[in-house]
Amino acid sequence: MPDRAFELDVFRDLLEEARTIGQLAEDERAFREAYEAVRAGDVSKFQDVLKRRGLRCSLICEWIRIKECIFVCLNLCGPPKPTDHTPNPRELAEAIVRITSDERLVRQLAEAVEKRDHDSFQRIVEQFKLGNLCHFFCHWLCVVHYRLICHWLCSIKKVERPNLARELQSAGQALRQLLEHKDSFDQAVAASDAGDAEKLGAVIQAAQPVSFCHFICEWFCSWRCTRVCLILCRGFPLEPIRDEIREALAFAKAMQQLGQQPLQLERLSAAVGAGDAHTYSALVGELKLQRFCMQLCHWICFLRCRRFCIIICPPPTLFPQFTSIGSYDYDGVTPDINSALGGNGLTLGDNRAFFSTLRLNGILTQTLGAQPMEYRFETCPTDANGNPTGPWSPVLPAQIAKTVIGHWEHQIAVPPFIETKKYIVNAAPGPGELAASIAADGWIQVPQENDYTSPQGAFSSNGNMIELISQSLAPFPPADETGVTAGGPAAHPLAQDVYFGIRMRVRQVGNPASETDGGTCQHIAIDNTLYNNITLHPDWDGGLQPPGQLAVRMLDINELIAHPCGEITNTLTVKFTAAHPNLGSVNITMTGPGGPYGFTLPAIPEAGDWFGTATPSGFTVSKLKPCAYLVTLEITVLLTDGDNFPNPLYDQIAFCKK
Repeated sequence: MPDRAFELDVFRDLLEEARTIGQLAEDERAFREAYEAVRAGDVSKFQDVLKRRGLRCSLICEWIRIKECIFVCLNLCGPPKPTDHTPNPRELAEAIVRITSDERLVRQLAEAVEKRDHDSFQRIVEQFKLGNLCHFFCHWLCVVHYRLICHWLCSIKKVERPNLARELQSAGQALRQLLEHKDSFDQAVAASDAGDAEKLGAVIQAAQPVSFCHFICEWFCSWRCTRVCLILCRGFPLEPIRDEIREALAFAKAMQQLGQQPLQLERLSAAVGAGDAHTYSALVGELKLQRFCMQLCHWICFLRCRRFCIIICPPPTLFPQFTSIGSYDYDGVTPDINSALGGNGLTLGDNRAFFSTLRLNGILTQTLGAQPMEYRFETCPTDANGNPTGPWSPVLPAQIAKTVIGHWEHQIAVPPFIETKKYIVNAAPGPGELAASIAADGWIQVPQENDYTSPQGAFSSNGNMIELISQSLAPFPPADETGVTAGGPAAHPLAQDVYFGIRMRVRQVGNPASETDGGTCQHIAIDNTLYNNITLHPDWDGGLQPPGQLAVRMLDINELIAHPCGEITNTLTVKFTAAHPNLGSVNITMTGPGGPYGFTLPAIPEAGDWFGTATPSGFTVSKLKPCAYLVTLEITVLLTDGDNFPNPLYDQIAFCKK
């Protein structure tokens, strides 16, 4: 395998993942919920569980992915049989090419893996004479399957469930091209067995398009891990597993303990990398991890292989690019904002305007044209259709909230062996923080540290660029609602959205001639108007509200206005007002004996200003039981800061029925 830097990268990955899964294992209920959500493909549940615990989705899903492949292949292939004979990888590669060339057959195979259908899977294994290769075949299929699943489960955007059959066809095409080049496959096998990343990368590059590289590396890694782990764990056969999730939890707790023994973890990794069965077996016995031998080996081997494939199939050189406002992409094949010229500047699908502090993010590189890079943002006012109505102006430091743009890390000689700090912009660094340089005219220098084994450490971007204080882009005078009462219109003129374009400029540090575009969002709708002097039903527990309300929401009952604290008899006249330029839903309900009760609202008189009388729906006031009742107005406002939405707003009033 590669050099010391590679081993340190793998060790850091192992340590981080062991400690992360250990944190989840501290809460057995949360662990089960997360594990079951992965199995059910419940994206929102999985993300919610991890968000509550503050854990990284990719690390947890990756760990579950490796563990699940043990279960899946035990189910589909049965316990692995010890053997001194290593099968020929060409046999498996050629069989995969034949299977994935048949559209009907590859769909059956994908379905068998997804449903853990032992009989269907074995029919394919028998048809292509893969009995002695069953675990090699299954492990590769499972690695591909859960790579897609984890990408889906951890996506911040709503995406379609991945198509395993289609992915297997692409992987089969990559293997076909490698097999068709004379001697390329055998050369690749030799390079993979030797852990020679440079040679394997050269063979793949010569044989096929770069876009297929990761499929080939993934296949060889799967083959290598299956072969190595069958050898290393020959003396520790898998025992029957009755409760898979409980067994997974036990393994997670074992990983938590292993994460507290970094020297042993590093030795285990080196043994797996070298295929050293003697050292690995001794360590497994010493740590009392015999029952977890196979999954421990696959976990270590998988993370080693992931780093190996980064070397073999390096990502292309990236160009800095502003792509998103919070989690909303403004451009691309499927944009999330109607920001093109002629669009309304609102988010697509839910029609939200932007407000408050906006997280501008995308791809942040350290260099531009091989030179240190700096960037800044600029804005310009636009009309409702995105046409510029003024010049571009730089976003200055006073318009930027403290922004965490990434992390700095440094290898140290004592536990925990890795020192980390946050890298921030536009704030004095606190404990555990470093600050990137920002100039008075808004140019931000990207940190240049790039070797975490050196005293200078290394900077790793998280994609965040600035936290833009959108209130600074225009005057947003508060709307004065003095004199407005429930049932009548809000104060006119009504507040309206304003529109701005946002772009990032990038250049080599101190070189204006190198300045170029780093991504331009044509325009977005912004509304930061707040509302003052809102008086709620002074007849019952209301009065003047604090300034700075997010929207107008008022509720009252005519009968109480006339007779405060009086009782309702046969009539109930509910008045309401809800106003905001991005008004969402407006609902009025009533709780009490026999409830809940609903109301019918009149047609909205004017966009952004809904008011009038709500009439009882499905109930007769005179027939209500004598008791106390509570009427609730709930409104939503269609705003977002790119990551969060405002909570619903409420007003309530109670009465007694005589």
